[in-house]
Amino acid sequence: MLAKLRLALMIPSLMACAACGPTRVERIKPPADLLVCADEPQAPDLPGRDQQAQRDALTLNYVLSLRDAWGDCRAKVDGLRAWTEGN
Repeated sequence: MLAKLRLALMIPSLMACAACGPTRVERIKPPADLLVCADEPQAPDLPGRDQQAQRDALTLNYVLSLRDAWGDCRAKVDGLRAWTEGN
């Protein structure tokens, strides 16, 4: 009998508490700078094999630029992960 009385009193009080809550849940968007990665670099036009030093320099610059673009995107993904875990 006591359990039914508690239940009868609990239901209206829970409904009253639910009515006090916010009526709308607002979605928080992540910072816009974390949503865009750096562009992938264009592959260089390599000169002939007789200019191997220039080919090597162009290839090195391309690989380093590609790695920078990857690092930029990786940092932003990590930043986005940290931002979502903080909210």
